[in-house]
Amino acid sequence: MTQQRESEAPLLQAAGLVKTFRTKSLFRGSSETRALDDVSIDIYRGEVVALIGESGSGKTTFGKAITRLTPLDEGTVTFQGRSLLDLSADDLLVARRSIQMLFQNQTANLHPRMTVAEMLDESLRLHRPELSVQERAAQSADLLARVGLSERAEQRPGSLSGGERRRAGLAWILATRPQLIVADEPTSGLDAAIKLQIIDLLKELKDASMTYLLISHDLGLVRRIADRVVVMLKGRVVEEVDAAKFGRTDTHHPYTQLLLSAADLGGARAVEETARTVSGEMR
Repeated sequence: MTQQRESEAPLLQAAGLVKTFRTKSLFRGSSETRALDDVSIDIYRGEVVALIGESGSGKTTFGKAITRLTPLDEGTVTFQGRSLLDLSADDLLVARRSIQMLFQNQTANLHPRMTVAEMLDESLRLHRPELSVQERAAQSADLLARVGLSERAEQRPGSLSGGERRRAGLAWILATRPQLIVADEPTSGLDAAIKLQIIDLLKELKDASMTYLLISHDLGLVRRIADRVVVMLKGRVVEEVDAAKFGRTDTHHPYTQLLLSAADLGGARAVEETARTVSGEMR
């Protein structure tokens, strides 16, 4: 953490987050999974924090928790100095204009019977009522250009590719002028060409001083755009490191080193096996 950061108040401060999922099975009875185990992460204005770890490490649960899409058992979440967990339904609706989540699958966020342009116009009308019809049209055109969908403005979600739907969802989010975007695996499942388009767009957002939490297993993406990397294992934060030092030091946590090695060798199974071992040592 730089001296400048230490003198700032975090844009978002998550402290002591705990979340346990309880399931019941006819044959196995009830079971518990600790998805978040005393997780504390600060995010500062204008930075990109990458949250990495294997599937089931708690990354997406953390993203949903700080946007109040998943209730917590314990902990506090403060955004711009105000507790998100204590907001009323009306106040939370206002707060969500400033903190938005970009999901892997954007289909649920896109109206199937509206064109991309119509969805953007509706978002602008709801979140920025001060704009005139002409100003909304201009803003929509600008957003479509930023995400590379100007030629698809009159298309409905069903006729868009997966990558186009993800970009349409991002345009819809940007229409609210958020101060923090939580991007959950933004390049997962995309072909190489579309993946590069998403990466370029994320880099453009970073250059424009956008603040966001990047949830990803794509270490190539993390290396290209993150300022800080937080590593999660079995619901816990095991390491936090400046991106400039990520993969360039021999003092990483063993699990972080494993993730780096697996990314270079494509060894997902090795990550899972060693994660179980490291997790056992932490107990």
